Parts: sequence; C-alpha cells; structure tokens
Amino acid sequence: MVAFVAFLCLAVARGTSLRIGSATEGSVRVNADPEMSLAEDPDDIEMQEWMGPEGMATVEKEVAALQAARSTSLQVMDGLLSSQRHDASAVPVSDICIRFRLKTQECARVEAYLGRLAHNRTRERVWLRSLFPDKLTAAAHVFAIGVRSMCGVPADEACDRYRGDFCKVLHAVPNGNSLLGDKPAFFKFGDTRDSQPCYPTIYKTRLMTHRDANYVLLDLNHDRHWGALGEVPRVDVPWAVKRAKLVWRGGSTGKCDASLNNTRMMLVKKHFYSEDARIDVGFHEAIQNCGAAKLYQKPGMSMRTLLTSKYVLVAQGNDKASGLNWALASNSVPFMVEPDIESWLLESSLKAWEHYVPIEPDFSDLRSQLDWAVKNDGEAERIAKAGKEYMKQFKNRKTETDIEAAVLTAYLDRMDIRTSKVLGIDGHLEGRCLGSS
Repeated sequence: MVAFVAFLCLAVARGTSLRIGSATEGSVRVNADPEMSLAEDPDDIEMQEWMGPEGMATVEKEVAALQAARSTSLQVMDGLLSSQRHDASAVPVSDICIRFRLKTQECARVEAYLGRLAHNRTRERVWLRSLFPDKLTAAAHVFAIGVRSMCGVPADEACDRYRGDFCKVLHAVPNGNSLLGDKPAFFKFGDTRDSQPCYPTIYKTRLMTHRDANYVLLDLNHDRHWGALGEVPRVDVPWAVKRAKLVWRGGSTGKCDASLNNTRMMLVKKHFYSEDARIDVGFHEAIQNCGAAKLYQKPGMSMRTLLTSKYVLVAQGNDKASGLNWALASNSVPFMVEPDIESWLLESSLKAWEHYVPIEPDFSDLRSQLDWAVKNDGEAERIAKAGKEYMKQFKNRKTETDIEAAVLTAYLDRMDIRTSKVLGIDGHLEGRCLGSS
C-alpha cells in the first residue's frame, strides 16, 4: 500500500556525497523537476549548504533511528484494522488515538492532518478499473496501489528512494509480506498540487484553503524538512550575542519571475542591493533554469553563520520553505509572508507576531518590520522563544510515530478502494472528477 511508503520511509539517505559547494559565479544549475534527481534536488542542495558534512551525518543517523521507530507501529495498525468488519462503521478517531495512547492535543493533530476524512464514520468506497500498473514517478498523477505491488512496480529515482526503504523495513518485520494485506490507498508524490484530488489522497503538503478537501497529510520527506533540527542546538547561539541583521540564502526555486508576489526572485530583486547594511539576502546558487538569478548570487551561508543573526528570513520556493522548521526551532526570529501552504508542521496554527514577524507578499515592508524588531528587542526575543516552544510538540520521536500511524490507520479504515472492469473508473482521480459510490 503506497501510504506505507509515506509512513515508514519518509526520509532516505541522500547519496554518498555530503558536501555540495556553492556554484561558481554566473553558473546555472538546471533541474526541471526538483524531486526527480538526487544530485540535482534543490532542497537537498540548500540543506547541505546550511549544514555541512557534520550536520548531514547527524541527519542520516536520525533517519535510521526514525525508520526503526516506525516499524514498531505496524503491529498496532495491523491489529486494529484486521479486527474491523467491512460492514461496520469506521473507528472514531478518538478511539484510534486511545489505541496509540495519544493525548488530547496530539489527537487534535491527527484530526487536522486527516482533514474532512476525520469526521467520516462511513467508509468511502471507490471503484477503479484497475490499480496503478505502470512506472511510479514523482511527476505522476494521483494513483492507487497495494502494499505487495509497491515493491515490484518500476519507479523513477525519486519514488524509488521512498519505496526502497519501505520494502527493506517491510521484509524485516516478521510476516512482513502479509501485513495489512494488499489494501490500496490514493497517493501523490512530489510538490505539485495542480489539480484537486477527487478522493481522499495522501500528500506532503496542501494549500490552506484546501484543509477541508481531499488532502490527507503525512510527514513525507522527513529528513528534508526536519533533519536539520538536530543541528540547531549544536550551532545556535543565545539571543544576546546575535547580530541585529536579517539574512537569507537559498536556491532560485519557485517561479523565476520578479513581478510575482511571494517569489524568491521578487525578494532578491528588491533587496539584494539594499542600502540597509542590516539586510543580507541572495541566492547561493542559480538553479531550475533561472538564468536571471545569476545577477543576485552571493557566497553561501552555513546554518551556524545564519544563526549568528537575530532575524532569519523564510522564503517559499517550489513548495513550503525547507528552512522554516529549523528557523522556528532556533533562538532567532523568522520573518516571513503569512503561510498559505500547510505540511506536517501545521502552519495554519502559526500566528503572526506570536511565532514570526509577518511581512507583505511583495516584501515592501521588510525594512520597516526590521526597524520594529530592532527597536523592540524584548518583543522580538519573545517571538523567537514562542516559535521554539511551538516546535517542542514535534520533538518526541515515538509520539510523532504514533500520530502518523494513527493518521494512516484512520485513512485506511475509512477508505474502501475496489477494482471492477464493469463498475470501475479509469483515470479521473484529480481535476475533472467522476462519481463514487
């Protein structure tokens, strides 16, 4: 079942090379699909630029430990789902939370990740002509596949990074090939959300406006968005010794159009040559065919260097900003546009002036917001502490494992995906939707 790929193998070791240096001045790295190639993945490049070899080695250890923790939840899921009759109502989310010994606040997160599916007590039956038979790709549309099929279907490099570890864990567990049978789930790899899914589907992120639609969140690509958190305590410094500067470094991901709000290109075009010495923003590398980014390149900064500043700017690229999680976990204050994308971090719960300093989507108030932070140092420090406090809820590995297992259990219990050459639909799983029974 594809959903298990998300649950057990959210993160994968990123190859043998732990250091990728900044591009030389004027170079452009080409990468049309940011999740297709290991060597060209812009978010991996960005994280390696922040952390260096020692930090990346810490991430790899965290990934291995996380996989081991997740494999222990399979038996709980198996027992709960196997005990359910097909003609019975779906198990209430609260009961699932009890099975995983989750507290009230943790169970609220389970419901938030499930979206509208959390309140379904009847199973959602969908008839398909067939399950996904072809090559799995990160650029594929929504698809459904069973657990035993997952390990044998051809896949591109990005998808194979998920599937490979999933299969290793599955086979390492006693009777692993038969766990939960071959029950399918809807899933979509990658960062794209071009069309809304017709049925509840597992994603890495969703738009805030689609919280009550068919998007179910799991902690996909865990090491990319969460791996750097383990490095923060090692390299961060107290607020009192930080400089009153606003810094940002990143790759030229997202739309390469400086006229569009909330793009990295707009940010650097407006503030790369800022006369305010306190503002230091720039691309550390020009990628994804964005030749214009060559004009705004600066030497890269490690996380250690970035966190010598009190104010860290967070800017979206292809999807949610990869640096948001570690910026919140640090002793610095994130400056960012109000988020419109939600992930496992539950960005919808973040509040302006409580967890971050808000800036306009056109970055026009960057200097005035910086002035406020400098003049109100105590308030700015309070915001930094609140962001750090917010991140504590994600700190316990076992709790995160159990929350994710509860989400996946509730999803599988509420979905009844069947195949029929007569009744089944062929395609139409996102965008232009047909009916389900």
